[in-house]
Amino acid sequence: MEEAHVRSVEYAVVGGGAMGAATAWHLARRGAEVVLLEAAELASGASGGPGRRGVRAGGRDLRELPLARRALDLWPELDSALGAPTGYRRNGLLSLYDVEVAGVSGRQSLPARAQAQQAAGIPCGVVEREELDERQPGLAEDIRCALFTPEDGTADHPATTRAFAKAAGELGARVLEHTEVTELVPQPDGAVVLRPAEGDALRATRGVIVLANRSTPRLLADSFGLSLPLWEKATQVTFVAPPPGFSLNHQVGHTRRSLSVKMTDEGHVMLSGGRPGGWDPGTGVGRPDPDVLRASLADVAATIPALAGAEVLAVDAGRADTSTIDLIPVVDTVPGFDRVFVGTGWSGHGFALVPAVGEALTTWALDGERPDTLRPFTFDRLGVGSRR
Repeated sequence: MEEAHVRSVEYAVVGGGAMGAATAWHLARRGAEVVLLEAAELASGASGGPGRRGVRAGGRDLRELPLARRALDLWPELDSALGAPTGYRRNGLLSLYDVEVAGVSGRQSLPARAQAQQAAGIPCGVVEREELDERQPGLAEDIRCALFTPEDGTADHPATTRAFAKAAGELGARVLEHTEVTELVPQPDGAVVLRPAEGDALRATRGVIVLANRSTPRLLADSFGLSLPLWEKATQVTFVAPPPGFSLNHQVGHTRRSLSVKMTDEGHVMLSGGRPGGWDPGTGVGRPDPDVLRASLADVAATIPALAGAEVLAVDAGRADTSTIDLIPVVDTVPGFDRVFVGTGWSGHGFALVPAVGEALTTWALDGERPDTLRPFTFDRLGVGSRR
């Protein structure tokens, strides 16, 4: 049914995390009229929380590499382009290898991984033990080699989100916090009406881009009867105090362990790697899991012995993300509704792709043709109805 007496805008972006804020900025930068709507506050979901988030191309699914390459080009210029700090630092990633695991996660597979990344324009190289000792002293003796991706880095995820939103606002975008969208209603003329929990409806005449992360499945189910095969998880992050004199020259990951090691701005060591903490699906709240904490501490001690017995400063599992079965996102339009764009299922590692995904979604929304970088991330690969 046609909605009457509603405000109109060309594009509406639902979700005030890093991905939504970046997309709003890219749209505004290209002259589009855009509103960014966030149910709570900017960076209040997966784009918030303590520590730093990885900006990596190393070790990614091959289908993500073109987006990762473009993102690596964009990240160093963001502070200047946005006029606000993202906290971005490029310090390189060492992905450590010790024993072979099923022939795809060890020394035998390393040249193939390096070749694939290099072919996608991602600089990287195999580092043997002698050079590894120079790059990162103090690694466990059983570490045999590593894949070094020098252009990888880290950034401050809440600061990045706020910087994108601020810059979008300066270009004329409206940023509306505490504005929950409960339903999307397609109109006969192709426009889409967004119904909020409170207040006036909003009519998007050219498109809606849903980047609301864990709220996306509910919104699509209520609006289109679309069931997405996603699940929620809250990745657990641990912060420990390093011993005196400890230094981490690069990010360190381990191909056989669920481990990512970074330094924070405060000089603490941040341990992550994808292990989920406890999760209450009823309340949608994550909580630290003592077993996950023990596993993380054991993994880092076995990888960097100097951190064995390090004092635990904090444990956080309060930020939920959505995952897909193949651990790459959905970036597509809703089947049958070409003006409703969706990005979800980031599986805990979408932050690095933020500037490139925002740019590509903007191109698709404005120009009407799906960019090649987004072609792998369809609904139909997950068993959701295909439009083509």
